[in-house]
Amino acid sequence: CMHQHMTVCICGQQWSPLAELEIARFHTDAYIHFLKQLEHNGREVVDDAPNYVLNNSVCFSETAWLFSQIYAGGSVAAATSLVQGIADVAINWVGGQTHARRDCASGFSYVNDAVLAILTLLQTYERVLFVSCDACHSSGVEEAFYTTDRVMCISLHRRHQGSTAGSGSIKDTGELAGKHHTVNLPIQDGFNDEDLETLFVPVVNAAADRFQPHAVVCSAGTSMLAGDRLGCMNLSLAGYKRCIQVMLALGRPLLLLGGTGFTQPNAARAWCCATATVCGVDIATALPEHECYSYYAPTFRLDVPPAILDDLNTPEKLAHTRASAMQTILQTTQHAGPPKLAAAPPSVLPAADASPVSGQEDNSETVLSATVDEAPAASMDASIDGISSSPSALAHASDGDGLTPKLSNLPPPSSFDAFENGNEAPLAVKSGDADEPMDVETGQIDTQSPL
Repeated sequence: CMHQHMTVCICGQQWSPLAELEIARFHTDAYIHFLKQLEHNGREVVDDAPNYVLNNSVCFSETAWLFSQIYAGGSVAAATSLVQGIADVAINWVGGQTHARRDCASGFSYVNDAVLAILTLLQTYERVLFVSCDACHSSGVEEAFYTTDRVMCISLHRRHQGSTAGSGSIKDTGELAGKHHTVNLPIQDGFNDEDLETLFVPVVNAAADRFQPHAVVCSAGTSMLAGDRLGCMNLSLAGYKRCIQVMLALGRPLLLLGGTGFTQPNAARAWCCATATVCGVDIATALPEHECYSYYAPTFRLDVPPAILDDLNTPEKLAHTRASAMQTILQTTQHAGPPKLAAAPPSVLPAADASPVSGQEDNSETVLSATVDEAPAASMDASIDGISSSPSALAHASDGDGLTPKLSNLPPPSSFDAFENGNEAPLAVKSGDADEPMDVETGQIDTQSPL
């Protein structure tokens, strides 16, 4: 029933796997060269692998580079749809690989698509809020923007001995211009729906009210759900939906990314629920029979109930974490807010060659969905043979109501240089009723600031 609220965007037609030069906006040439060699020259570079891993959880494969190009391409294309005023909400459930660093992989993250998507948004928007509601700390995103005041990072994550060691501390709040722009919310096993309302919801709302972002990026990982193989959290599907509702209520252009999740049926349930929430569609709890129906045994329902699990997050611990986060937020500058997106029910986007429905304006709100299709390799930047057709990005379209500020009015960023080549193609930015070319060179990030 949700397909009537979406327009499918096909990889190789509306968007493509991300090109090497685009990935080099953040990642080093040496690391990219290593990833590219894995497909055909893996034996020759196997001894170099220890130089490009942050921890022992990394597992390289011969398809790592192609896989990275595809999910990063989806995230950047989704961010671009926000920048161009095509969408209000864009989703790439395959994205959210937030742990990769500039020069190495971490966990299952080879290329940091979240950083690349945020950099795309920063070419146009002055401030971006990044929120991670994922059991795994988004350490790569935090490190990337640790010294800039144009990105505020909030991370709700599991933290205990042996988990995300060395990152995600409540004491890590940013440096230089980015001081107080990193807000970590470390939690312990058993975190549930009630804890979410106590800690996550008020902190996100306070941060958004203070920082007044022009756009929001959320890593909506499913490892927070009860029953996840590694997460050890206890959110129900209703709690996960609440996270999505909080993001939507901010009323800013929103990019949703998939993040981590280690129980496949629950990840599918969560992303289906989240997509329906974005579309404003109520869907039945009972699952219809389909080719993967057996995966959802024994309940065969779109539901993830809480488990019987001790909650190690005491009211005192939650209150302390919330108070610390609020104190960090209050030390940032109070910004004037950009206008919020107009609330409107979703409708169906006409085909490119179709006329608007009678009585319906062209700027009506719609939903777009992108998938990886079996398109000919000649029409793409890279072959995707063997990749099954699966949802990769979704966008909730808007009328482009002036939320996009001119880049010439923005202060220069104060973090690393993500645009090493400095020769990005001009983008078309909506200003009033006209599309004007934008010179992105003034959006380069200072190369002298430390990581």
